[in-house]
Amino acid sequence: MPSLIELEIPGGWSERTIVVGRHAFTLLLPTEPDAFLEELEDIETSDQPHFADPYWAKLWPAAINLAAAIVRRPFPPGTRILELGCGSGLVGVAALASGLDVTFSDYVPKAVELALENANRNGYAGGHGLVLDWREPPHEQWPVILAADVTYDRTHIDLLLNVLDRMLAPEGVAWFGDSGRGPAEEFIDRARACGWSVRLTGLDDQLLSAAVLGHFQLIELRR
Repeated sequence: MPSLIELEIPGGWSERTIVVGRHAFTLLLPTEPDAFLEELEDIETSDQPHFADPYWAKLWPAAINLAAAIVRRPFPPGTRILELGCGSGLVGVAALASGLDVTFSDYVPKAVELALENANRNGYAGGHGLVLDWREPPHEQWPVILAADVTYDRTHIDLLLNVLDRMLAPEGVAWFGDSGRGPAEEFIDRARACGWSVRLTGLDDQLLSAAVLGHFQLIELRR
């Protein structure tokens, strides 16, 4: 089986250094992530999920800000973390750098492989991988769930909340990094209607009274 770097993808691979707090992480990334949109396949019939679900290929802006929040406000060392929709894995790599026990998850197997590769490239060999379909979440639970830029699609809202119901431990917390997209407000409203406690903070950890369009916000959910 070819290695990840040998996988032929539109535009090939390149490295990019991302500064997060006191860290500088070097990530292997698709050079032209938007080119994946030209190769779209039916998600139900494709045997190549990296073409059926192309959004893993892009390093989304909320991932950088959520990674910075983890470094700035770390959880206790050794805390088990599940990253949803890990893509290239920046959020999970930042969590590993903060001494946390990280499981990278994504619907796309190559994304999980990429996240683990990026963890290894930055000196963190202890990460775990999980191919996860939000429609069929397993019963395993984590005390912390993290996700960046997954609240962009209204059709995903109920799936995400169902994943939290199944996979977040009873006293756990979920952090969703959002870039200020319109569906975030609906996500927050649905979460509250389902009994979740919601706390919103902005880029500088200031409390927000409501979601703000066009600006990063950290959406924190607790039971």
